[in-house]
Amino acid sequence: MKRIATALVAAAMGASALTVAAPALADTAPGDAVSIESIKVTPDPVVIRGGDDVAVTATVQVVNAEDVKFDFEPTGRGGQSYCNPCAGAAKSSSGEWKTWEKTIVLDRHDPDGNWVVYVEATGKDGKVAKAKAYFYVKHDRAKPPYSGPRATRIEGFDASPNPVKKGRKLTLEGTLSAARCHNDWWWDGDVFVVGGDRCRDDYRWSNWRWLGWQKINVYFHPARGGKWQYVDTIETNPDGTFYTKIPAYWSGTWKVVFKGTRGLYGSSASDYVKVVR
Repeated sequence: MKRIATALVAAAMGASALTVAAPALADTAPGDAVSIESIKVTPDPVVIRGGDDVAVTATVQVVNAEDVKFDFEPTGRGGQSYCNPCAGAAKSSSGEWKTWEKTIVLDRHDPDGNWVVYVEATGKDGKVAKAKAYFYVKHDRAKPPYSGPRATRIEGFDASPNPVKKGRKLTLEGTLSAARCHNDWWWDGDVFVVGGDRCRDDYRWSNWRWLGWQKINVYFHPARGGKWQYVDTIETNPDGTFYTKIPAYWSGTWKVVFKGTRGLYGSSASDYVKVVR
């Protein structure tokens, strides 16, 4: 009887021990804990150009998460661009790894500066892991397209021969060109072509294009003094070149002038020629 009683007591004690330990067994094991392993935002920085929309995606790696919530908002504070691993992460390969993503769209109405994405991951046991990551937003406010007249120039102007005998003919020649933009828009003497009617390079001409069928006025200024004298009007060829012959009687300066149009600035060039007997 004593042995039986002892056994019953032991059994009772064992049952009591199991009853006390039961809540611990009900808790989630360490390997099943929810954790946020990393957050990364792309692109970073976010550059919004003009009226464009830009998609911004937060990618999160979580362990043992049943649900993940994201919240994006601007903030004046700085911070690290993303966490990998995040603070408080399990840093363990055990458990169920998943990747969650959320994308938002930002535009010109959204503010510049530091933004933050808050992440909350809920585990199977209802416990929540939290983390956040920062990214930067900036607006590229381009200058308004340049829509004024295009620059022109007269290249390679030459009056020859020099010196020239009195009464002999001088050859005046050169090339009229119009400014050409970085994105290859140019003026053909009548309309803007290749892309539209505006130039977006803000006065910085990257190249020059021949300018045909334009009137060039020829002037002469005697070396002995006096005023500029109108001599002739010639027209540029389709490739922008011009050419004429004019008799020379006095030493002086020859000048060719393109007066410009509604869409083109004027330009000029000159050359001094000595007349000998």
